[in-house]
Amino acid sequence: MVLLGMIFLVSAVVLSDADSVSLTEDLSIGIDYGDESMMFGSISDIQLDAEENIYILDGKKYRIQVFDPQGGFLRSISLKKGQGPEEVSMLFGFAVHPDGLISIYDRAGNKVLNFDEKGYCQNYFKLDFQAFDIRYYKDGQIAILGFDNDLGVHIYNRKGDRIFSFAEPFSIPSRMSKYKDAPFTKFPLKFSSTGDGTVFILNPHKYEIFIYKEGKLTGDIKGKSDFFRPLTIQGQKGEGGRQYMSLIFPTVSVLTHEDIIFVTIRGLPIMGEEESKNQMQIYKNQKLIHSLDVKGFLSAVDSKGRLYLTAYKEGFPVMKRFILEDSEDF
Repeated sequence: MVLLGMIFLVSAVVLSDADSVSLTEDLSIGIDYGDESMMFGSISDIQLDAEENIYILDGKKYRIQVFDPQGGFLRSISLKKGQGPEEVSMLFGFAVHPDGLISIYDRAGNKVLNFDEKGYCQNYFKLDFQAFDIRYYKDGQIAILGFDNDLGVHIYNRKGDRIFSFAEPFSIPSRMSKYKDAPFTKFPLKFSSTGDGTVFILNPHKYEIFIYKEGKLTGDIKGKSDFFRPLTIQGQKGEGGRQYMSLIFPTVSVLTHEDIIFVTIRGLPIMGEEESKNQMQIYKNQKLIHSLDVKGFLSAVDSKGRLYLTAYKEGFPVMKRFILEDSEDF
């Protein structure tokens, strides 16, 4: 039996500049047994197309599950696992185009694979630098995050032609000066894109998010949060006394709805639990107006302002959709 919770309430985000807010769940997708199409090995990312169909990337099962806005299963896109031209072995993100086309980044193969809306691989292209993340940019183009030619964001078409690059690297603090030439110190592992040419990039060394529009730096968000941890490098000993380097990266997601910006900060893992405790901060006109702790990580927002989170329910991964309610208005 498919366990699918659907409670349809209000469908808009209306926020005042005061009082508290709360999240009300209106959709859950994911079960621990039963219908295979509803079971996830993991939920690596959630994205939407123009019709607001829901695309869930399952990194463990190497597939993308597609659902309609009401949570009804539409199709499964299986990814071939391996080292071949049209195969993947280390998924590091995907981009869903408004028309349902999909672009996937395979880090092990250092390539981008493009699929049509039915899941057939149309083409792929190799990158000549090590990328971190991929997002839909605008007009059928994709944005790829990775340090190359002293810039961090690179815009490609689906044929693999680079159109332009932007975003200078962040300054490295003196405590990390010996790693100044390492690409991982210059940019975060993840970034955000609204699909209209706007890109948000977190400074991995402090709570500062740069906002780019059409490749031009147009503003920033400088916040405060006890959940934020800057990039940390730790030396540790492994088996046989071997030294290795442990990296702890800060991770945020940035989503927008009208004049509201949602920033979710991933906290540290909780001992004995599958997921970390995170914090969502809500900005209006780049001013912080609300902050609340959340279980789950915000991955997408639709045209009605409903929020899509990756979460766990009794130990198994689920996608949850929430309506943000302001106590003053409800």
